[in-house]
Amino acid sequence: CLDIDFTDEEDRNYNNLSSGEKQIFGQLLNIYFYSHEHTNNQLYFLDEPDNMLHPNWQKSYVKELYTLLKKLKINFHFILATHSPFLLSDLPKENVIFLEKEEKTGNCINASDKVDLNPFGANIHTLLSHGFFMKDGLMGEFAKEKINTAIKYLNQTKLSEKELEYCENIISIIGEPIIKRQLQKMLDSKRLKKVDKIDDIEKQILKLSQELKSLKND
Repeated sequence: CLDIDFTDEEDRNYNNLSSGEKQIFGQLLNIYFYSHEHTNNQLYFLDEPDNMLHPNWQKSYVKELYTLLKKLKINFHFILATHSPFLLSDLPKENVIFLEKEEKTGNCINASDKVDLNPFGANIHTLLSHGFFMKDGLMGEFAKEKINTAIKYLNQTKLSEKELEYCENIISIIGEPIIKRQLQKMLDSKRLKKVDKIDDIEKQILKLSQELKSLKND
């Protein structure tokens, strides 16, 4: 069995690279190779080139590609099919076509006219929070379900001890400060109402005890 590895001037080995690093290295190497095999004005179609890439590599992908092409001094045309907002944030709006699935036919249609979004230079949160990418928000579905259950309990008139404990546990592990703070207010409000009710009952008991004592004395 013949095992071949590549080492660069900084003593880094190809076999030690991550799968994502190998992928981007392979893509750029192929582009470099074919640039010497063909003439000027080359057209490349890259389908999900960011697949398996770490977010940091996705963020650098267009820059790395541009750096290579600039050195080659050949006119290239690229068509990228991607779901990555990282790549999108490096592309001018006029160079982007937004596609969506048509429910009736199942075909992809051009939805660019429906999307009021300028991706170039936009931060990732802005892109992801846009309805075109994530119609139901950015929170994981499991966490959303747990938090919605806590909200349902807190909106009830009465909470059982088990429901109260559930709400306390969920609120304690929420990482989003605004949601955490709002749910904590709701929980504190429930506790205050419970304390107030206990105070009212204790006052009523004290009053009835005094009346009973007064009647007995009479």
